[in-house]
Amino acid sequence: MPGTKTVKWNDETRETILAARQSLIDDGWTDPTIRETVYRLAKRVPGWTKKHYDTLCVKLGEWRDAGLIPFGLWSDETGGNDYTPMTSREIVDRIEYLKAAVPARLAADGYLHFVFVEHEGLTKDVAIMLDFSAGVVSSQGQLRREHLHAVVLKWLEVVKELKGKGVKGIALVDYDKGGRSIFDIHRNWLKRIFGIELKLYGVTAEQVKVAGLAIHESHQIDGWASEYGYERLKKDLLKAIGGK
Repeated sequence: MPGTKTVKWNDETRETILAARQSLIDDGWTDPTIRETVYRLAKRVPGWTKKHYDTLCVKLGEWRDAGLIPFGLWSDETGGNDYTPMTSREIVDRIEYLKAAVPARLAADGYLHFVFVEHEGLTKDVAIMLDFSAGVVSSQGQLRREHLHAVVLKWLEVVKELKGKGVKGIALVDYDKGGRSIFDIHRNWLKRIFGIELKLYGVTAEQVKVAGLAIHESHQIDGWASEYGYERLKKDLLKAIGGK
C-alpha cells in the first residue's frame, strides 16, 4: 500500500503505537480513536503519515485477535448495537449514578445547545468537554434521519420542561469537501424538519493552521483534534455554545 513502506509492523512499532495512544490519554482524551493516534504518530514519529490509517486499523485488529494488545483501547466507531439485560446490582448502581447526575440546563441565552460531530468516536469526549451541559449527536458521515429525528424530539422535550426558547447547534465536520457537504445536508434537514439553526464551527483553515497541519490537505476531525489539543478545543467549544 502506498505510503506504508517505512513502517515495520513489529514489536517495537506496536509499543510506539501504544505510547502514542497513551500520550493522547495524558493530554485529556478519554476515548482515543485510531485516527487520532495516526495523526499523533505522523506528527512525532519519522516515517508515519496519514496514509497509514487503513493499515493500522487492520494491524490493530490482528494484534487484538492474537492477544498481543487488549481490546477496548480505542473507540470503536460504528461498532454495532446491542442490548444486555441488567442484573440487580447493575440496576442499583445505575440508580446511584443517576442520583449524582447533573440535570439538564439551558445556556444563558435560554437555548439548549448541541454539537453535531461527524465522527461517532468523538461523541463521548465532546460531551465531557461541554460538562454534559449540551447535546451531542453524530451521524457517522450520513444523514441518519430516524436517529436524528428521535434525538431532536428528546431535546425539544427538555426545552419544553425547562421552558426554554428552543434548540440550536454548531457543527464539527471533516476539513474536506465531504465534510462541508455533510454539514450542508444536515443544516438543511434540521431547518426544514424542525426549523433549527445549525452553524458551521469547524474544522476551518485557521484551526488547521493552529494545529500545525497543512491547510492545503484534507483532514479528518479526530486527527485534527488530537493536534489542536484537548484543552484548546474544550475552551473553544464552550465559548461557541455560550458556556464558561
